This record gives sequence, structure tokens and C-alpha cells, in this order.
Amino acid sequence: MILERDAESLFSDYNPSVMRSFSIATYAALRKKVEEILLLGQQKIEEAKVRTYWETGRLINEYLRKSETPNQEHGEKVIANLAKDLDYGETVFYRCMEFAEKFPTFAARQKLSWAHYRALIAVPDEKKRFALADRASKGEWTSRDLEIEIRNLNWESRAEALEGKPPSLLSIPVLGPFYTYKVIAPETIHSHVAEPLLDVGFSRTIKLSRFTSRKFPADTIITSFKKVGGSYMLTPNKSKGTNPESLLYTYEAFVERVIDGDTLKLEIDAGFEEQCHETIRLKGIDCPELDTPEGQAAKRFVERELAHCEFITIKSTQTRKEKWGRYLGDVFYTDKFGKQQYLNNVLLEKGHAVRVRE
Repeated sequence: MILERDAESLFSDYNPSVMRSFSIATYAALRKKVEEILLLGQQKIEEAKVRTYWETGRLINEYLRKSETPNQEHGEKVIANLAKDLDYGETVFYRCMEFAEKFPTFAARQKLSWAHYRALIAVPDEKKRFALADRASKGEWTSRDLEIEIRNLNWESRAEALEGKPPSLLSIPVLGPFYTYKVIAPETIHSHVAEPLLDVGFSRTIKLSRFTSRKFPADTIITSFKKVGGSYMLTPNKSKGTNPESLLYTYEAFVERVIDGDTLKLEIDAGFEEQCHETIRLKGIDCPELDTPEGQAAKRFVERELAHCEFITIKSTQTRKEKWGRYLGDVFYTDKFGKQQYLNNVLLEKGHAVRVRE
């Protein structure tokens, strides 16, 4: 047996650089093995998830087909009960059902994840759906690659269907005054702050006490005015004949970059000397991908339309980011003739975009 002091003397005889090389090589081998095991485990988990969702959808579809009252209302009740009893979202069950319906003879494709299938079930044409699945599997596409391919396919199909027809425009949203916010109770967002907060949008909150000692109940819609001395006056918004909630999330913004026809990088004035930088995806429309001539044309059009604007107006339509890290929004600007324009609809009118399901 080697005593402790003997071990120390044994290692002291080694060249330190040799020992470091040995340690690095050993760690590199360990890292590679651990990475392989983790990747294999993640792949097995994903395969099991895909199989589980397909089996779930198949069971529900089969049950509803054999039901004595096979109608939509009965199906909705079944899904609602399952969601409540099993603590799952109804959306998950509906997607499982659609998955099993769109892939009735399911054969596991190891390279396709649930994210792949979730994108594929939105393709209505069966031949195109299975062709895309095969291409994604053989080409080892990421789910993002597949979604881009589907978006291009869907955009071309919708554009062809609308050729020669007037576009279906979006309803023009109500714009509220700038610097209008909602008072929220701290427990609404699980805050440790034991005082009311202001929801200033884009997942940001500010302590109400920073600006006023006045007490406002939760859900009060207030507007901020900056006084000459630099302090702020907060007053309840008294707009009549309008849903108070619709007045929220309207901001002055400055264009930092046009990413593509329907995506902008903006500097947004959230009030109280707070500027935030966010990527905004135009709500309700879809422009072609940037790697197509049509996509380049849409981007150039937006750049030209906004080039002379000192600022634009944005209305954020949700307080959480979508899965690609962007907020959805409506954008308004003043054109070169001094007229206010709703960019989302202008892109539809000019044929640079098509509507998408909201």
C-alpha cells in the first residue's frame, strides 16, 4: 500500500506539463462520453414523448368515434374533462388528436421531434405533409428549418389563392395615449414586493411608490404626465366609451433596424425615463422569408416607408414573448403625405404579406 507521503513523492517526480496534458486528455475523453450519453438519453426521451402523444391522440380519437354522441360538443366536453382530471392543457390534447389523425400509420422517425410534428400537422395537404416529413428526416433539419420551409410553402399557397382578389385586412386596433399603465397587486406576479406595482409592458413592472404617495386600487388604468420640474403626476384615465384595457401598451418607438418585412428591432419609450430594446413581430400577417426575392422586396418596402419617420407608434398585443423571443405588435407610422398608416394592413394591401390565423 502506498502511504500518503509516498504518493506525494511519486507524483512530484512527474513533469508538471506532462501531468496537465494527461489531465486535459482524460477530461476531454470524459466530456465526450458524457455528451454522447446525454444526447442519447435526450433522443430516447424525445422519441418516447412523440410516441406518447401519438398514442394519446389515437386513443381519444378512437373513443370519440365509438361514442354514442359523436359530435363536436361531446368531444369538447371529453377534452375539458381530461384536461381537468389529468392536469393537462386542452391544447395538448387537441394537438395529440390532430397528430394521430394527420399521421394515421405512424412510424417513428428518430430524427423528428415533437416540435417537428407540431409544425407538420399544420400542413393541410397530405402529400406535401409527408414529403416535408421525409425531407426533414433525411436532411436532418432542425424544427426551425422545417417551420421556415412550411412558412414559405404556406405563403406561396395563400398568395396564389388571393391573386386578383382584394386582400382581407385586419381590424384597426384602438390606440391608447402614451404612458398609460395598469396598477397591479404584487401577488399577481408572485413578487416579493409588498406594494402595488405599475405594469409598464414588455414584462416590466415599477413600484408605484417611486412616483406618488397616492393610493390606487389594483386594476386602475392610469396615465402619467411629466411635470416641468421633472416629477410625475399619475391620474386615473377617464376615457369614456372605450374598454380601459384596450388603452394599454401603446408606445412611441424608434426604428433601430428592419429585420425583415414583418419584424422590426425597436427602441421603445416605456415612460419614466425607461427605454427598452425589443424585437417586434407584426401581428396577424406573414411576409415571405428573407432568402426569397419576395422577402427582400417586402423588407425594402418597409425600410422605404419608415425611413423618413422621426418615430413610430407601436401597440404591443401581448405581455409575453412568443416562442422565438419576440413580442407581437401593431405598428402605425406617418407617411410622406402626413397621413397615419397601419403598417400591418399596408403590407397586405401592397401584396407584401398575407394574413395568418391569430
